[in-house]
Amino acid sequence: MIKSAEALQKARALRPLLRAHAPDCEAARRLTEPVVTALTEAGMFRLWLPGRYGGTQAGARTLVEVVAALAEGDGSAAWVTSHIAVGTWLAAQFPEPARSELLAHPNVRITGVLAPTAQARPVPGGWRVTGRWPYNSGGPISTHVMLGSLLADDTGRTTSQAACAIPVEDIVFEDTWHVLGMRGTASSTATATDLFVPEGKVVPMHELVGPLDQDAGAPLVPFLLLAILSPQLGMGRAALAHVLAHAPDKPVPGTFYDTQAESVAFQLHVAEAAVKIETAEALALRIAEELDVATENATRLSFADRARTRALVSRAVTEVVDAVTLLATAHGAGGFADSSPFQRIWRNVNMAARHMNASPAVAHETYGKSLLGRPERAARTV
Repeated sequence: MIKSAEALQKARALRPLLRAHAPDCEAARRLTEPVVTALTEAGMFRLWLPGRYGGTQAGARTLVEVVAALAEGDGSAAWVTSHIAVGTWLAAQFPEPARSELLAHPNVRITGVLAPTAQARPVPGGWRVTGRWPYNSGGPISTHVMLGSLLADDTGRTTSQAACAIPVEDIVFEDTWHVLGMRGTASSTATATDLFVPEGKVVPMHELVGPLDQDAGAPLVPFLLLAILSPQLGMGRAALAHVLAHAPDKPVPGTFYDTQAESVAFQLHVAEAAVKIETAEALALRIAEELDVATENATRLSFADRARTRALVSRAVTEVVDAVTLLATAHGAGGFADSSPFQRIWRNVNMAARHMNASPAVAHETYGKSLLGRPERAARTV
């Protein structure tokens, strides 16, 4: 089992490889084998896995720091890593013997989509599941998928929402991931038709987000939000580093400045961008530390706390997007050449920011209703 400091060191060491393979991952629309192998051997997919299953059992702060470091190399690789880390953490909350069976795989990598876009009907010994789950990041390299479903009774009436753990070989992936950014995440559509899932591998969501235990203990939705935010931090840093590295030699046509580094306008742009990135990082670490305290004390966050967390995450994501936009303006049109890594970072940051759980409007409405004590809800899960 690797420790948190060692995990961060390993993540930083992977950055050159991830950076070198980023164009290939983008072209393939999935992580390439050298990248998957390197991430696996470094233990990146086991960040939150309990120690008795060979995982790091890292806290939320470690996840933020490690995933952000990976994203400095490649945003897609970091995104897939963070989502698999959450998926395996979620499997660790399943009841026995399903939990041990799921986590027994030597290279366990669990992806998934928890949005209940399918229906499960009861049959002897389990459930029959049919549905389509878009945006299953990392599906091609997973061992299992965790898919949300609405449980129905014998009459077809929905009774509750659940997570279904399914071996990847039982899932068909539709090749739907043809997008502007985050191309390497392979976030295609998982499908299942009348698939039998045994009883122990269909768990109501309220059981998964209930009282904490020593193996796996943290509020689910805030952890999912950190999995979305953490790659943005590293991509923001990578964008800033790229622009600063070119500034001493890049000219400013039509001005009296020989280089961008001499330009006051450029200096103002990069300074504001740097502050925005640091603001996002400060918010992320504050959220992570609160989650780590909740985990250590085995306490659940209130709805008000979770609503606030969602609002802070959306603000942090917005800060990174704004920072990269400023950097794009400061750096100039050359950053959008196919040969420049900046254009890939710009596309990835903007694509990732459009995840439904990063929406500022929904997050702020949810938090505003909480602050005012309004009974109605804007988001289904917080």
